[in-house]
Amino acid sequence: MSWTRDFFFCSSSAADPQDVISRTTCGFSRVWKRIGILFFMLAVAGCSSSGPKPTPESEGQKLFGDANGATSSSQDFWTIGLKPFAGNDAGQLAQDELSRLVRLPGLDEAFILDRGQRVIVCVGRQPSPNTREALALLERVRKTRVDGERPFAKAFYIPPQGKAQSDLDLRSVPGKFGVDAVYTLQVGVYGRADGRAPTRRDIEEAREKAVEAVEELRRQGELAFYYHGPSMSMVTVGVFSHDDIDPVFSFGLRTLMERFPHNLLNGQGVSQTVTMSDGSRQQIIQESFPVLIPEN
Repeated sequence: MSWTRDFFFCSSSAADPQDVISRTTCGFSRVWKRIGILFFMLAVAGCSSSGPKPTPESEGQKLFGDANGATSSSQDFWTIGLKPFAGNDAGQLAQDELSRLVRLPGLDEAFILDRGQRVIVCVGRQPSPNTREALALLERVRKTRVDGERPFAKAFYIPPQGKAQSDLDLRSVPGKFGVDAVYTLQVGVYGRADGRAPTRRDIEEAREKAVEAVEELRRQGELAFYYHGPSMSMVTVGVFSHDDIDPVFSFGLRTLMERFPHNLLNGQGVSQTVTMSDGSRQQIIQESFPVLIPEN
């Protein structure tokens, strides 16, 4: 697949996925047609003619952590995540990045935090993210320049195990990151998978699971958010500007899509029939995709 500005499009005017989850086709090709992003395509997790076919359970654990949020390292402090790594070579990549970052002013005390699903290069050990010292450190890190760029402008505090981070709602992003915060990457949806109208309890459970998934991703060093629709809840990662999308996907967005290749439904992959550029039809596991961030 070429990394272009094109996005797949599920034809619907509905704002919530439950309204279109039973549709049997979505008019798009894997080489996505250049017709823009539908605002909040929560629905796309159900756009499969064959219905959801779960991938191995480890797929959801790899992205969101296990049900207990267990990790391989204890942490009783708040720290700023500079860069997370995943995969078999995550440890070595993190070590290489650490060797580079400790040479930068203000980052000489950077260290590696192993959170099981992610290995994160971090800096700072604070009892709270809201103290004057903690806020000053975060501001200094965000202003750090490397080759004229500010690679940590979206850095954030990673909470200790068992503690939630505030402001996880996607609607808080514009107020925190400004006018350049336009897109985010959708990687998960929680809700009924059978197309039926959800009960109040279904909605509550979906929202709880989405929040838990986001909290665990934050502990793994990912800038994750939830968004609660009327009947389903979505999980997204990252904050991106127009420049990250147009004319081609930026390196940062491509890297994130490699770490989060799929848009999971209740933590599992969904089999989806797509129309290819040559007119043929093929079954794929639904991929993650950029969506617009709502204005608060």
